Amino acid sequence: MVVVTAHARVRPEKRDEAIAAARAMQEASRREPGCQEYGFWFEMDDPNLLLVYERWDDQAALDFHFTTQHLAEFAAGIPSWIDGTPEITRLEVSSAGPLGG
Repeated sequence: MVVVTAHARVRPEKRDEAIAAARAMQEASRREPGCQEYGFWFEMDDPNLLLVYERWDDQAALDFHFTTQHLAEFAAGIPSWIDGTPEITRLEVSSAGPLGG
């Protein structure tokens, strides 16, 4: 399993635009083969800190994601509503299960 997390600071005046773009991206990505989870959230203490969490079956599923039109469109819009450079982390998970079990 591959997990991707990201943090990005959204320009306050572009927040609604960012939410609309994220919503479209989330919906399209969740329909992709190998996508286990894909979501956007805002930090509770900072309404302009956008958090992203993606979980993919494997690297092949993530590689396919990188070829999609919706990702290309989303990526093209990022510079207009993000302040600075997003911090993106890729994790490769060899096992997962319930906490405490």
